[in-house]
Amino acid sequence: MFDQAAGLRKRVNGVRKSRVIAIASGKGGVGKTNVAVNLGMALQRKNKKVLLVDADLGTANIDVLLGLTPKYHLGHLLNGEKELTEIIIDGPEGLDILPGTSGIEEFLDISRRQVERLRLLSFQLEYSYDIILVDISAGVHSSNINFISICDEVIVVLVPEPTAIMDAYSLVKILHNHQYDGKINLLINQLNSRQEGKGILERMSKVIREYLGIEAEIVGYIPFDNNLRQAVKKQKALLELYPGSRAGQAFDEVAEMLINSRTVNKVEKDNKEGFIGRLLNLFK
Repeated sequence: MFDQAAGLRKRVNGVRKSRVIAIASGKGGVGKTNVAVNLGMALQRKNKKVLLVDADLGTANIDVLLGLTPKYHLGHLLNGEKELTEIIIDGPEGLDILPGTSGIEEFLDISRRQVERLRLLSFQLEYSYDIILVDISAGVHSSNINFISICDEVIVVLVPEPTAIMDAYSLVKILHNHQYDGKINLLINQLNSRQEGKGILERMSKVIREYLGIEAEIVGYIPFDNNLRQAVKKQKALLELYPGSRAGQAFDEVAEMLINSRTVNKVEKDNKEGFIGRLLNLFK
């Protein structure tokens, strides 16, 4: 659970603020939320302190996926009703979760006093986690682009289907057109074979480089796995029930790749405020 003393410890030790990673997709139905949950667990198992934020304003459902019943959610935090310590809940194996809300109305009418109080809480939060994963709504509408814009990097999740591939490319193109300066990662899910996924992502990465002039890093290939379906039915994470499954091992590989990659976060690069501070700026 959220540890207020951890902020002071990290500050004393000179550790930089949290690395904030958006999990996004050009369309729904690609398993984005399952990727967010299991990647969070895989990172946690590698001794990274992880917070998973459910920022899917349309169908916030991380709690449902994990069989959890939170009393409060992201909306209660942003409108100033509750503190971070009251909202963040314990997920599997030490993963902390900030539950989402299905509706935009909770974000309206935040007073200046509430904003300033939340900024102070943001300071504590950012020094308490190594990684913050933000599960964004599917699609390319403006609210999603805004959410991604405040993250240090984004993992674009797609599946090996023509529409999903095109929608993923459209998302990357729109981010580029909006001058997104974070790192862009590609992850392909529900694969029949790694060779198939490798071909798709290498071609997509080449198109992005040639037509948009930017680099997109390939971070992983998640195979189709019936164990995932069973885990969903039981409202548990795949890595909680079937850590040795093909998909479970693939999530472990993605976590390892992310840990070994270097990303300069927005606070370091631009001397900007932390993630929640940036989030609040969206709703001024």
